Amino acid sequence: MTPAEILALSHKLEAGRRPLADMPLLHGPGVYAFYLVEAGQLAPIEVDPARPLYIGMTDQCLSIRNHFGHAHSGFSTFRRSLGAILKSALGLRAISRSPGSKSTLFRFTDEGEQRLTEWMRDSLQGAQHPIPADALASEKKLIAALHPALNLTDWPNPQRPLIKRFRHACAVEVQQGEGR
Repeated sequence: MTPAEILALSHKLEAGRRPLADMPLLHGPGVYAFYLVEAGQLAPIEVDPARPLYIGMTDQCLSIRNHFGHAHSGFSTFRRSLGAILKSALGLRAISRSPGSKSTLFRFTDEGEQRLTEWMRDSLQGAQHPIPADALASEKKLIAALHPALNLTDWPNPQRPLIKRFRHACAVEVQQGEGR
């Protein structure tokens, strides 16, 4: 994708923002973005609500709803980062994703997953756009151009160390809970 195509795609995503519950199910590859509804909702992480909070891609079923069904933090980097940042505010407790998995592959208790899902529905908007070929390359170029606060790769995110500390605290909680 050319810089002009990346800019056009970012405008399409921005124009397509809507509440998460209203996101249609699209089939096939594409990119998606999450946006905060209001500034300050993820303090101390600095986020401009006019910019994407997170950008992702799929080469299968383009549904950002996969990120906000509860019990999905174990399989969603985005949910794990959100939950780690909001852990104290939402009273979340990190547990192992599954028996024997690494502590970095955590999720939250069922009640915590429900609170996180409710926070996401109230606090986020989403957008998605089909990309028929090479969604991964499009995702990487969008991330490099738009600098989403919760993407930890594909751009030199200055908040990465802070986000990693929040996530590490959850991993430590899992280790302590398992007596490691």
